[in-house]
Amino acid sequence: MRSQIVFRGWLLVCLGMLLLGGVIAAQPTAAAPTPGPCSGPYSINERLPNGTGWSMCWEERDDEGLVLYNIRFLPSVTGSRTQSKLVMNQLNLAQIFVPYDDNSARFHDLSDYGLGGTNMNNMTAADCPQGTLLTNNGRNVVCKTVRSTGYGYKSYTNQRQANTLELYSVAHIGAYNYIVQYTFGDDGSIKPAIGATGRLQLYTSNPQYGWNLGTRYGTSHGHSYYWRMDFDLEGAANDALEQMDFSGGQTLQRPMTLTTFPQETSAQVSNTTFRGWRIKDTAINNTDGHAISYELLPDASHISRGPASEPWTGYDVYYTQYNACEKWASHNSTAGGCGNNVAAFNTNETVTDAVLWYGLSFHHVARDEDEPYMSTHWSSFDLVPRDLLAVNLR
Repeated sequence: MRSQIVFRGWLLVCLGMLLLGGVIAAQPTAAAPTPGPCSGPYSINERLPNGTGWSMCWEERDDEGLVLYNIRFLPSVTGSRTQSKLVMNQLNLAQIFVPYDDNSARFHDLSDYGLGGTNMNNMTAADCPQGTLLTNNGRNVVCKTVRSTGYGYKSYTNQRQANTLELYSVAHIGAYNYIVQYTFGDDGSIKPAIGATGRLQLYTSNPQYGWNLGTRYGTSHGHSYYWRMDFDLEGAANDALEQMDFSGGQTLQRPMTLTTFPQETSAQVSNTTFRGWRIKDTAINNTDGHAISYELLPDASHISRGPASEPWTGYDVYYTQYNACEKWASHNSTAGGCGNNVAAFNTNETVTDAVLWYGLSFHHVARDEDEPYMSTHWSSFDLVPRDLLAVNLR
């Protein structure tokens, strides 16, 4: 079975390289569709103990797996509940790129195999302790749980305990199981995460490309995860990307530089400048008069840089104008006139409907403890509200 997967991976890599060399015709972009209301089983409306909450729709797709859309934060203030705030039109994983160190395989798991359909696990109560299983087509495909996470804040005798809404699904591709998880905080924060577990996929006899596991070497490899975030802060219009940098390394001062991008762009993580990004609404302010926004707090790691034939690995963040056919970070279909990968989506177009792509990598060097089953390796990042509201609601 593994040999069939490797062959299919090689075939698709070759096809992808041929497509990279093709000429991509420019096509007009359409505005993102506004999702309609979802039916009861696919609607989530959850109030957390502090009174805030979240509402959204979910669905299972054959390729993307778990997709969340029409995501709204439900604030709460003393004595009353304010109107919900639209955060995103859609949130989903947009690729898992798995290149092996010996170049024996370079998998594009979502576009080539998919996280939904027969690959998505039918979970049992044991998979969802203290949670609720959500069903699609007679199968339990999502676990929904509200968890206590400790201090939301603590200031001498003043303190509040925090709670989160957690949604996750599990899919198997080859020997791996992927746990796709989204955690929504009672402060308005969002943490997309993915856990890789299951069994090792490939082995080698060459010690340069693997770790000695006794009778064979587990082949070292990377997992590069890409998320697609179709932000619509209180609507699709007027959203803009702003980059924050703090210079002055090895000095007593760290001046801040803010750069706003009106057009499509790409950027790399910079740990030395504490670089971060936020999607802000240029027309809507909170009651303090500050632009509402969500900030992306990058993971300390970054995308593993590949060769020129894999241009999607060149940057960690891509900021693009919405286009319905821009679906995958790599191995994207060119049938609708789109580029083959997220790097090709950046055509310097003015952004009126913002889509933010973010990727990070985990390099897996096998160890004895990975057999017979691997402990879960987690990769995640944070999206936190910045001036979405004028006060801390906890």
